[in-house]
Amino acid sequence: MPVAESEVLIAAPPEEVWALISDLERGPEWSVVTLECTLTSDGPPGLGCTYRSVSRFVASKITTEHEIVEWVPPRKMVTRAIKGAESTFVQTCEPQGEGTVLTMRNEFSVSSGLPGPIAERLARQVAGTLAKELARIKQVVEQGGASESSEGG
Repeated sequence: MPVAESEVLIAAPPEEVWALISDLERGPEWSVVTLECTLTSDGPPGLGCTYRSVSRFVASKITTEHEIVEWVPPRKMVTRAIKGAESTFVQTCEPQGEGTVLTMRNEFSVSSGLPGPIAERLARQVAGTLAKELARIKQVVEQGGASESSEGG
């Protein structure tokens, strides 16, 4: 499976970063591909929570359903696609000095017939998308926008 990963240093404690990323319905606020994100299970986000996202992929929209399979506030969230494109998405918040290193890692499947160099290029493109999303998260959190969310954990 190809893997895409990117990280950014945010001038805020992990709790403030977590407040934004754990409020799943705010995903479209910082994601460059997510158009809509809706909880599909009862209660707030947490272990076992499910949600549906609608994302832009090239010129079309794709809908995927996800489950949170690991939840360690304010440090780590792992989601797995349960319907749609096969992928595992990991977000980690690690304290560093007065700030937080936020890392996003997306491990995803590609068609078995796809040549290796094309899969590698796709992984680089996804990593570029993650970098853009991290830049948006950094901007929202550092400008105080994370406090708009619920505690999320």
